[in-house]
Formats: sequence, C-alpha cells, structure tokens
Amino acid sequence: MLLKCPHFADPQRDMDQDLTYDHAASHIETVLITGKRFKADVFVVLSRGHRFVVKDFTAKGRVERNLVGRLLISREVRAYQALAGIEGLPSRFKRLSPFALAIEYLDGRDLGRVERGEIGPGVIRQFERIVEDLHERGWVHLDLQRRSNILMVNGAVYIVDLASAFHPGGVPFVGRCLTRLMSLADRFSLIKIKNIFAPEQMTEKERKWLKFRNRFMPNTW
Repeated sequence: MLLKCPHFADPQRDMDQDLTYDHAASHIETVLITGKRFKADVFVVLSRGHRFVVKDFTAKGRVERNLVGRLLISREVRAYQALAGIEGLPSRFKRLSPFALAIEYLDGRDLGRVERGEIGPGVIRQFERIVEDLHERGWVHLDLQRRSNILMVNGAVYIVDLASAFHPGGVPFVGRCLTRLMSLADRFSLIKIKNIFAPEQMTEKERKWLKFRNRFMPNTW
C-alpha cells in the first residue's frame, strides 16, 4: 500500500534525519516478517507521522549478521543509490546501521491482490517502462516473479524490494551483454503479467517467449 512520494535529489539526505536505528526499533507499528535463517526481519515504523519499512539483521547471530546481513544491506543501499531518479521506484531511503535499512513506506496493493480487469493497458506500459529504465542503467531486478514486489499506488506502478537487484552492466567489457542475458528473468515476468492483465498488448514475439517460458520454467515464475 503506497502513497506516491516526491522525487528527491539526495534520498538519504531527505529522509528524516532524526530517524536512527534505536528510534526506529522503539517505534515499531507492525512486524511484517520475522526472518528465518539468512533473512531480514521486516517491520513498519511510525515516526513523526511518517511510515518507513525497515529491513533489519541486528537480532541475528554474529556470523549471520556480519557475513550475510552487512553484505545484503550494503548491496540494497547501493542499488537504491544507483537507481535514484527512476520514476516508479521508492525514492527515499536511509541506512540506519551496518545491518539495517529504512525505506519509504508506500501504501497500495500488490498485483497479487489485483483482479483481472481492475487495471488497464496504461498500467502495464508503466511497469514495462520501469523495467526498461532499470535495464538501461545496467541493472536487473531478478525478483519480479513475486507480484508482491509490484505495487499499485493511486493508479501508478511501483517496483519495490531491490534486495535481489544485480548490476551485470558494471562488469568490464561484457557488462552490456550480461545485462541483456540476465534481463530475460525480468522480461519473462513482464510477459507473464502482460498476458494476465493486458493480453491484447502481447506481441507475436512475446507470445513465443511465453510458450518457451511455460515449457521450461516453473509456474511460480
């Protein structure tokens, strides 16, 4: 559930500067996920009238916290920094500690709770544009098969959760080729969603890719 927030030139600077880890941990409104092994705890914080989603590895064991949590939080922060300015991604975030990240809370519905016919072709075009913008910057999301990562907010589309995002475009010499190859995962998800919500937009090439996907990939993708 998401409210569209304005774009900021410096997302970390424009986050609530008084929002510290201790403050967030003491103002938990809702626990969304109690992370199992190698997974973050996720909770919603209400601070001074604003909500934030916090991903947190602080309560994990020393090895898990330092070897996994620190790395995953660093990777996700880097993704948000590199992709700042793309319309349709959360625009505000702040690293609260080496093991915790706060991201603006968006109030809307994910596509897993949207029925066929509830959204029109324009929504699919928005989603397609966001995916293209990610790929243009040499990044791939890699987790768009989860419809919970695609949110509808006041008629606009947002892609969230960059924990799995990867930057193959940064690899010297072969980065562009790697991006095109790995972007197939995102494109398969896009084609599946287009087939569900706007089949009239499917091109002949996309229909062929859909048949290929259905033959060789699990239904959950």
